[in-house]
Amino acid sequence: MTRDSKVWRNRSIWLITLGGFALRLYRLGADSLWYDETVSAFLAAKSIPSLIAHTAGDIHPPGYYLLLHAWTRLAGDTEFALAFLSLVFGVLLIPLSYVLAHRLMSGGVAFWSALLVATSPYNLWYSQEARMYTLGAALGLVALWYALKVSCSEARVGHGDAPTYLYVIGYTLAATAGLYVLYYFAFLLVALNTVMIGALFLSRRFFRLRIWLTAQTAVLALYLPWLPIAWRQVTNPPVPPWRGFTPLHTVLLDSWTALSLGQSAQPNQVWPVLIIVGVLFLLGLQPQIRQHFQPPITSRHTSFLLVVYTFGPLALIYLASLLVPLYHVRYLFTCAPPFYILLGSGLARVARRARPLAIAAALIVLAGSAFSIRELYTNPRYAADDFRAAVGFIAERWRPGDVILINAGYAYPGFLYYYAGPVADRVRLVDFQLPGDSAGLWLDYPLLLSTGTIDGNPHLGWGDPDSDFYATTQASTATALTRITHTFPRLWMLRIYDTVTDPQGFIRDWLTLNTTPFEDHLFSGQSFMRVQGFMSTSQPPPLQPSQVALEGGITLIGWDVKSASSQKAGTPLDVVLWWQADAASSTDTPYAASLKLWGTESQESESELYLAAQQDEWPVGSLLLTPDWPPEGVIRHPMRLWLPSDLPPGHYWLNIELYDPTTVQPLPRRDGQGHTIPLGMVTVTSKL
Repeated sequence: MTRDSKVWRNRSIWLITLGGFALRLYRLGADSLWYDETVSAFLAAKSIPSLIAHTAGDIHPPGYYLLLHAWTRLAGDTEFALAFLSLVFGVLLIPLSYVLAHRLMSGGVAFWSALLVATSPYNLWYSQEARMYTLGAALGLVALWYALKVSCSEARVGHGDAPTYLYVIGYTLAATAGLYVLYYFAFLLVALNTVMIGALFLSRRFFRLRIWLTAQTAVLALYLPWLPIAWRQVTNPPVPPWRGFTPLHTVLLDSWTALSLGQSAQPNQVWPVLIIVGVLFLLGLQPQIRQHFQPPITSRHTSFLLVVYTFGPLALIYLASLLVPLYHVRYLFTCAPPFYILLGSGLARVARRARPLAIAAALIVLAGSAFSIRELYTNPRYAADDFRAAVGFIAERWRPGDVILINAGYAYPGFLYYYAGPVADRVRLVDFQLPGDSAGLWLDYPLLLSTGTIDGNPHLGWGDPDSDFYATTQASTATALTRITHTFPRLWMLRIYDTVTDPQGFIRDWLTLNTTPFEDHLFSGQSFMRVQGFMSTSQPPPLQPSQVALEGGITLIGWDVKSASSQKAGTPLDVVLWWQADAASSTDTPYAASLKLWGTESQESESELYLAAQQDEWPVGSLLLTPDWPPEGVIRHPMRLWLPSDLPPGHYWLNIELYDPTTVQPLPRRDGQGHTIPLGMVTVTSKL
């Protein structure tokens, strides 16, 4: 290779890294945070002591969350800021893979490896996710680098070899940090130790073996404060089982597809590319010419080391899954970077004999990656759970007096992250006690009630009353639901992963039998998240009884306007309406309600009215339209009208009307007094 070629190749890493950064920056933070990411945001917002205490009962240790906590203090907690930290480490994997490949093999291998990492859909996926996986992968490569330095250096520790001590310290810190970031990092360390100890022992480098074992002892000592918690997590998980056993053939196929073309490609779509990747991988297993490290990791051992580093943890996870299901393709990502070094080795081998063929093979792999990335951004199958839209849906329709039911576990952080206002409280469903006979009828802020795991393991949450996970029974849940629905007129349910906490669907069936469903909306995402609304059969009576009959067989029998005597501009005006359908009503037309606030140009005259604010909606909800109202049944309909922030102080007039949305014609009153029903005067004061 000429000197100019070497210079160009060394400079190319910066262009590849910049391209990888741009690829990862595209649409970063554009989508909603999904379930796991909302956990990251929730824990990062806690104080450090609370964060550590909370993760002691979680499925991941606190390391990443502590780093994210510090990061959000500098960059904020928007979706973009949260994911950018993962992007930083995802981009860092590109030069780390380049340097490692260059040292283990050659500059050509390093070039191809960096290009593959930069364009990998698998790497792109986790570089845009606010989770710990790119951090874990980066720490793994750093640990591997220092492991090679520790075990392969010719110098003897104890004779003034300061760099060797630095290598030991570097490995120890990287390995310990990895364990504090991800429990699954232990599988990587076991695989790495298997190769290193075996190589040092077989080559009879016992002095280096003692150094290596000393480094492992240091890692264990630094991890010792958290070890009892980690052991308890392994032997007695505080969470319900989230996944089932994955057969070996599925593990192998899903893992190979993810490594090759990411999680947004199906094997039947890209099988020719998967075969080409397999051929390149096998070619990459052949020893390369250049070798920078000294024995025991020679050119013969390099490929073996990289294979064990990548697939050894996968084998261990599968074996452990025979006892407790642990496998998910995301956990392989921490060990993935060496895979691309082996692919790069295969491309470099082909390039030495037939450069055009290597370029063609690389273009095919890149085309497969482009297809996978396109699927990631355009195929609804890979869309993130849309917590943003679901919580916005609830926030728009929640009314004072409603209660919100949320699945046990970590479903509530998504609500807390995206809900802009305060909440009244968040308690377990079975533990909630009403403070008074009517205190729950008009809560100014949402009350969040977390359901439990129905008939779950009594050890869930380790008996900690503050744990997000707890076991309960059908009887206890039914008693709590009865108490809640007898107190609160309406209940919203945010459903996600409820098949885990309630596999028999007890809560869903109970609500269907004992309440009246009035809303049901499904949101995009892989978890089929939905929001449902249920109306209690115990509805409070009208506070201001009245009888205003409308054509179409509907009568307004009462209403209540909250804070009508003093309402600040920029705040919501809450109104509750009570409707009743006539016994003889047979209309099939669904009517909509229009709540309007009228003002006058002059506060001393009502002659010049103008529309100050308006809210139109289906009464109650989309599942309980006016043709579905039971004859002579009372329908409670809460409405909310947001007053403009620039609304001048003064007196305004509020009225309601029903109309046919297809013709936009209001229903006339039967008493001949037009089509509007006056609800009274509202006094607006200046904005807060």
